[in-house]
Amino acid sequence: MERGIDISDSQQDYDPRNGNNYLLAIGIDKYQHWTPLDNAVKDARDLIQVLARQYQFDEEHITTLFDERATEANIYDAIRELKRKITPRDNLLVYYSGHGHYDEDFDEGHWIPVDARTDTEDRFISNSNIIKRINAIDAQHILLIIDSCFSGSLVVKKRNTSIDEHFRSRRIISSGRLETVSDGTPGQNSPFAGGLITYLKRNTKRAVNTTALVQYIKEFVAGKARQSPVDGRIQNSADEGGEFIFHLKVSEADFWKNVQEKNTVQSYQNYLEYYPTGQYATQAERRLLALKEEDVWRSAKAKDNELAYKNYLQKYAGAGKYLAEARQRLEALQARHQERRKILEELAQKDAEREDIQQQFQQRIRRAEALFSAKKLEEARELYRESLHYYMEGFAPNYEYIEQQINFCSNGITFLQHFQNGEEAMKQGNYRLAIQYFNEAAKTGDDPKIEDLIRVCRQRLARKPEGASSSTSALIEEFEPQQRSMAGSTTTLRDRVPPPPPPPQKRKWGRWVAALVAVIVVLIGIAVIQSEMGYEEDYSPPAYTNEPAEPSYEEDGSSYSEEYAEPEPAPPGNAELILGSWRVTDLRSNGVSIRQMGIEYQQSLDLLSYTFTFYNNGTAELASTMGAEYQNYYISGNAITMASPYWGNSNGAIEQLDNRNMRITFIMPDGYGGTYPMTIYFQRI
Repeated sequence: MERGIDISDSQQDYDPRNGNNYLLAIGIDKYQHWTPLDNAVKDARDLIQVLARQYQFDEEHITTLFDERATEANIYDAIRELKRKITPRDNLLVYYSGHGHYDEDFDEGHWIPVDARTDTEDRFISNSNIIKRINAIDAQHILLIIDSCFSGSLVVKKRNTSIDEHFRSRRIISSGRLETVSDGTPGQNSPFAGGLITYLKRNTKRAVNTTALVQYIKEFVAGKARQSPVDGRIQNSADEGGEFIFHLKVSEADFWKNVQEKNTVQSYQNYLEYYPTGQYATQAERRLLALKEEDVWRSAKAKDNELAYKNYLQKYAGAGKYLAEARQRLEALQARHQERRKILEELAQKDAEREDIQQQFQQRIRRAEALFSAKKLEEARELYRESLHYYMEGFAPNYEYIEQQINFCSNGITFLQHFQNGEEAMKQGNYRLAIQYFNEAAKTGDDPKIEDLIRVCRQRLARKPEGASSSTSALIEEFEPQQRSMAGSTTTLRDRVPPPPPPPQKRKWGRWVAALVAVIVVLIGIAVIQSEMGYEEDYSPPAYTNEPAEPSYEEDGSSYSEEYAEPEPAPPGNAELILGSWRVTDLRSNGVSIRQMGIEYQQSLDLLSYTFTFYNNGTAELASTMGAEYQNYYISGNAITMASPYWGNSNGAIEQLDNRNMRITFIMPDGYGGTYPMTIYFQRI
């Protein structure tokens, strides 16, 4: 007897065109004994409409149970009938929209059918019964999408996946954790269903994977409701880590016709991602290369440096439209730089003169590096360019590094992030995801190696040989030394902060106090704040030794005068005054203190025991009786921004900040479409 599952047959033989997509849609508004809902049936009908019209879901394979038909018996009978119809080549999507119930005594969630009573659980449909019946269905993919309160209790196991439908999947998407979820404004979709339907309606890709769908839903719901959609895998099932893919209703020939009509870089990339060895793949690659050449040439002219023109010449050698112009401009730049270096060498014959030139060079480099770290990219680029006027052989950093930094300033650091993500996906054998990352990288960079890596990924998708992961790692190792070498130093990315803690257990306080707790949890669960340049990670430039002592620089990023005199220091702003430790002394809503809200709210006074320590690197340490955590914050003028993956962004205004006291007011949603001010008072420790 062997341990493990033989998945070779499902991986090699499965073809999505040979199976059918089945849909069981359950929506209940008119409950017999429970509070009626407004949008559950509408959500289910809208989902059916988009799946039947745009995706490969036929009407004959769609089963619906709405309102009075959604009884316990009918739901069980519908699942039993599907089990009899579905073959191992078919896929099943189950959508439930209605009430949910969580039994704390037995730690189990339930669906509430239309005939269930409130005083007994006789007709509740438990999670264990749902999972038992789902696991009995022999299908390629099964996806449960649950929009009900406490639906997160179904999610029992999560793991990383390979975006590949050749492997079986048993996956769940729920509208929230162990929490109540919003039904939405009457006549509209719930926030969860709205995100699901909006993404599927607006999609123009040939195929949509579940991972991308889940990510969109989470971001969509975060700005509209206080709930946190989650996804996971069914434990002890036939799941092989695969992916349910939503395919548009179009043939390869029709799809190619649409691609030609659009004639855009994105449309050709979409075709090659879905048909890496399709009958039009060669034409698509040629047309894609031609369209990209215009973008690469515009980028080279905008940067107007040797490295940009060299990249263009390397990428389009022998076939480029602008080869002659690129060579001419490259030769002119090289001649000009050579002439400048000759003049500088003559001026630097005396050691004192060379040291002065080197000092001017180092001053600009140091200032440029500081601005680059602060993501003031335009100012950094100008100083890098200015430093080239003082560069001489033997100076550190070298000439190539400075040009690379100029290019990074022009493109931002997103290129490096997407490139490294693509490399990691290749190492894991996830070639479809790697192609997506490399295409994103290509939008902000013109490194000719990207096209080579994309081509290899497509070849891997076509062949899928055994041992692909190891051979891919070897391929990436071949490219890494060239990609990551900058003046003999390797680019590093700052370590990410730890993930935020799970949300607190729900307390039976009033709506006002629930919102108050949310404010504090937002502060506790601060995630990594993206900077004003929109990047997620900081680039740490390499350090250089044997250089003059670093001069002091002004904080406002102003440029040097001819004599390079330092300006008078500016008065401290909020970003400086906030540094240090603060104790929370009061919380008020519309001017009413938490201390004045009655005996039922006194248990929340422990929220006043928090202390915050703000550091000058954008990190805040939060300490309480439960321990300490580290988060990030961002200040611009009097505005302060904090974010949470559970409740979204919280934007506040600093109304008072001096050496002793601080007062910040946040505008919070009240759950009914309105807002109210929440003010937090601090005292310096």
